[in-house]
Amino acid sequence: MDEEIKIDIVRNDDQICISPFGRIDTISSQPFKDTILPLVAEKQNMVIDLKNCEYISSSGLRVFLAVRKKMGPDQKLSIINVSGDIMDVFELTGFDQMFDIKKSEEKQLDIKVVFFDIDGTLLSYKTHKVPDSAKEAIKQLRSKGIKCVISTGRDLREMRKLPINDIEFDAYLTLNGNICLDKDEKMFAGNEIDPGEVEILVSIFKAGKIPFVLIGAENRYINFVDDVVIRTQLDTNGTIPDIGEYKGESIYQCLTFANADIKEKLEKMLDNCNITSWHETGLDIIAKTGGKDAGIRKYLEHQNLSRPQAMAFGDSDNDLTMLQYVGTGVAMGNGKDELKKVADYVTTDIDEDGIANALRHFKLID
Repeated sequence: MDEEIKIDIVRNDDQICISPFGRIDTISSQPFKDTILPLVAEKQNMVIDLKNCEYISSSGLRVFLAVRKKMGPDQKLSIINVSGDIMDVFELTGFDQMFDIKKSEEKQLDIKVVFFDIDGTLLSYKTHKVPDSAKEAIKQLRSKGIKCVISTGRDLREMRKLPINDIEFDAYLTLNGNICLDKDEKMFAGNEIDPGEVEILVSIFKAGKIPFVLIGAENRYINFVDDVVIRTQLDTNGTIPDIGEYKGESIYQCLTFANADIKEKLEKMLDNCNITSWHETGLDIIAKTGGKDAGIRKYLEHQNLSRPQAMAFGDSDNDLTMLQYVGTGVAMGNGKDELKKVADYVTTDIDEDGIANALRHFKLID
């Protein structure tokens, strides 16, 4: 590896859930060990979630042995979401006899929260409505104590204008997780774009070469409106921002209405931002530290929940990190092929009761 392994740690009730990303090999095994071995002293059960782990070498295997050796007799170590390739390693070394291991397809779902993208997931591009089956599914989930949370690239003001206001949600992760709001729409977490990068984004806004939107905590405004803006917003149930001027406030997200060529140029130019597509001429620009996965992480920490207890539904590029992050990621049948490749389950089209069908598949609703 060229960099240290990324490790997420979530404490929940009497256990600690540890989720490594990438490879556990000669280089990354030491930081992995340095991170998780001290956790044994907390004397809680430990769950190591390997959903996003690509590979484990002998150095990584020795970390599992070190943890097991240090744990007390009343502590339990479980390893979940093990891929077929890693399971082959565990079986060859006899680790499957030493540890409590569950393959990816064997994981026991204990879903406490479900995250929903809006456009193309809850809200149909064809009918411009939320299917009745999805509304009923959300109602059933909440009646069973499972929280339902919006996770969208839209801001709160625009979201309020959509035909979803008759559905009750438990929280709203807006602007691709960069502004997190509770049930009462009060902000409990935020992630603004670096002020230095904002200088460049404002320069793009003022140059006026492409339609460009700046979004703060309270306002959003565009530099100019053309046919591409109008067409894109009509395609996606969107509204057109007011034309305005930047007055120095914190910026949490930018939008631009441009093609793949402009996206490539922006990606090369902006060092501290990530860019994702939500339409063939619609781009989101957020801080590199942001994203729907980051928003979900903050929500789970806020609610004392773990990643295996979370499920998410999405259809587009900006949903990819979200589906990878949660315990169970569901791609809509109408979703992008790239998203379907990383999803745990691919359901039917939004207009063919995709949300309800997936929730029935996982036995979360009747």
